Amino acid sequence: MIKFRHLIKERKTNRKREGEMTMKKKALAMLMAICTMAAGMSVNVSAETGDTDKLVVALRITGTTPADVSEVQDKMNEILRDKIGAEVELLIIPSGSYKQQMTLMLSGDEKLDVMGCNSGIYTTALASEALKPLDDLLAEYGQGIVDAEGEAQLEQGQVDGVQYGIPVMCDTAVGYGTFGMRTDILEKYNIDVSDVHSYDDMTEVFKIVHENEPDMTVIAPTTVGYSPMQYCVEWDKLGDYFGVLEDHGQTTTVTNLFESDAYRNYLDVMHNWYESGYFSKDVTTATEAGSSLMKGGNLFCYFNANKPGIKTQEENSCGLDLTFVQVLDTFTQTSNNWQWTIPENCEYPEKAMQFINELYTDPDIINLLCYGIDGEHYVENEDGTITYPEGVDATTVGYNMAPNVWAVGNEFLAKVWDTNDPDVWEQTQEWNKSGIVSKAYGFFYDNINVTTEMAAVQSVYDEYRMSLECGVLDPETALPEMNEKMYAAGLQNIIDEKQAQLDKWLESKGE
Repeated sequence: MIKFRHLIKERKTNRKREGEMTMKKKALAMLMAICTMAAGMSVNVSAETGDTDKLVVALRITGTTPADVSEVQDKMNEILRDKIGAEVELLIIPSGSYKQQMTLMLSGDEKLDVMGCNSGIYTTALASEALKPLDDLLAEYGQGIVDAEGEAQLEQGQVDGVQYGIPVMCDTAVGYGTFGMRTDILEKYNIDVSDVHSYDDMTEVFKIVHENEPDMTVIAPTTVGYSPMQYCVEWDKLGDYFGVLEDHGQTTTVTNLFESDAYRNYLDVMHNWYESGYFSKDVTTATEAGSSLMKGGNLFCYFNANKPGIKTQEENSCGLDLTFVQVLDTFTQTSNNWQWTIPENCEYPEKAMQFINELYTDPDIINLLCYGIDGEHYVENEDGTITYPEGVDATTVGYNMAPNVWAVGNEFLAKVWDTNDPDVWEQTQEWNKSGIVSKAYGFFYDNINVTTEMAAVQSVYDEYRMSLECGVLDPETALPEMNEKMYAAGLQNIIDEKQAQLDKWLESKGE
């Protein structure tokens, strides 16, 4: 694994100072609560004056924040007070702004005790020494996690043998190039998608819909602030996109993604769709997720990632019958895992680990977090599956986080929605064994030696990313411009550094 010995040594020194900082942090947290209340935020530290510790837990959500979060949170806390002597405040943040808000909270030393993060947030937080090492906490308070995951899976959250993240248990293989379409529109125009296997085939479907529904947006990105490219992956991004392994990670040579045939083909398709009127003109600045747009009735299709249960997951989000097709390969890369972490400024790290342990062991906590309150937000059928209560559906229910079940911890403890096969979790475990596995699976890239170049290249990418990858810009001219600027900003140094670290990792594995 990558060497973080200097970082670990400094963290040990920091932990010695934690006791001295406790009172200062409490005073700061109280002041922050007063300030954020005025700003309309929800951080709550009132429990610090009582007997029960309060943990602020950050979760990313696809779509909009459910109305009944406080009610569900209260039910969770009834359990948690008895089991671990703590309460949680759920800080639920839309995916489009999640990374930015986590970065601000970490850099501002705001109260944050448990944080979910993807590879991008994880790498950035490690580089800024914002995450606690978890080995001792895991050994003392996380045995349920160890039993559920096993040592091999936990290694995906380690750097130089030190545990900084707890990987979630979910679908690790991803069915890229998946499209969720309104079944009613397909049936209305007699469109048969059984033979749809490529972008070209999808173009023909979109053409029919656009000709017959000219006022309807045909295709939209899934996540606000992200281009569709995250769902159209044919390479292992090795933590970021600045140096990848092409051909689904079946090579060990790190190359420039933005000069690859696969990326250029993707851009040509998106540009064609934009020029044909399939994307909305404001696609780069849209403020609603794909599922929300579809729920509003003016969207035919949005991008997704296939897996067992995807149909039920997305139908619960948008409230419509959907048909899914997948046009790219299923594969597992280095950066598929979502992880739970404990920030360095966490005030109650022992309680934080105990809470994370509940996310891997307690079905009651998992089902509250995923589906809400039994009898109010869902009801259980005789066969053990669940559905909406009478008179309630996906558009009216006060709480349902079904699209985020994969990110809660141990999704295999979640109840099964009745539109899924009852054995969907068994199917998921088999699914994880399918598809292509990158040769770099398990590798962690540390960008600490090229942080200056990373910042400069990221700035260039941000300048072009949405407009280029949503089809607004012509790749014939914009792509060479972006590559030229990226190389001038230090892209080759990043690629060389990533290659050196990958070579060392492969050598350590005897490959």
